Amino acid sequence: MPFKVDHDGAKATVFWAKRNEFIIKAGAQMKAEAPLNKDGSLGFSARFSQQLRDENADTFDETFVTTQDVHLKSVNEVGLFLYFGGTNSWLQLVSADGQTIDELTVVK
Repeated sequence: MPFKVDHDGAKATVFWAKRNEFIIKAGAQMKAEAPLNKDGSLGFSARFSQQLRDENADTFDETFVTTQDVHLKSVNEVGLFLYFGGTNSWLQLVSADGQTIDELTVVK
């Protein structure tokens, strides 16, 4: 089932392949600039996001568009990779029916 992400400058199609594998399809637009702390430094989420991006540097170009599929381990990694986190990523992955991945997986 494909999920769409459209948050804070990032747009992507993401597939949940198995319990701990998410695939960001090639052609995704990533947020280019990390948000900074008030003192101008990178926060924890931004530093972890940079590490994920460094590990997957061969999967996107200088315009921050993915050139190949990116395989990550969790919804949270998807959010950090695409838009540096800063929100509940379980609410940002939305199905074609308009349901978030949270709505589809959490029993209420």
